[in-house]
Formats: sequence, C-alpha cells, structure tokens
Amino acid sequence: MSKIQISEDARDFILKKADAVTVEAMELSGCFGFAIMPVVIEGEPPEPEKYDEFMSDGIKVYITKGAIFAPEGSRIYLEGDKQIYQALEIEGLRYEV
Repeated sequence: MSKIQISEDARDFILKKADAVTVEAMELSGCFGFAIMPVVIEGEPPEPEKYDEFMSDGIKVYITKGAIFAPEGSRIYLEGDKQIYQALEIEGLRYEV
C-alpha cells in the first residue's frame, strides 16, 4: 500500500469543504509534447470504481488508477496565499505517458 501524507493546512482546507479528495489524471498537450499531470480536487469522484481509494488522516483519497508513487510515498499540500487564492497540490505521484 502506498503512503499518502496530507499536510495540516491542506487537511484543514479539505475538511472545510468535504471529507474526501480526488486526484485526477489531467492530460495536457501543446507545442512541446504531451504530459499527464495529477490534479487534486476536493470531494469524491462521480465514478469511484475508476479510482484507487486510500485513507489518510481521516480523509478519503481517490487516485485515478495507474498512478506511480515515489518510493517514499506522496504528499498533498496547500499552495498559494490565503488572502488571494489557494489550491491543493500533490508531490510524489506521476502517470506514465
């Protein structure tokens, strides 16, 4: 089982809106090629069977199947300025192209 950590500020941010997060595999393409980036969204996915489910610090974490975890696991954290805009990010996780 993969280890998923959630920073304290990210946990507080999530719990204000939901009791779960979804990590989507977003496909990006352009002049310089193609990439699949993980994007963190508050809430449960519409089709949970397409995701691997984990529990971290009392929060359900749904991750699009096929994710590759770093050996030390992954971490969800909060990025941005509280007064302007904040978003959840994830490190230690990627998808094969």
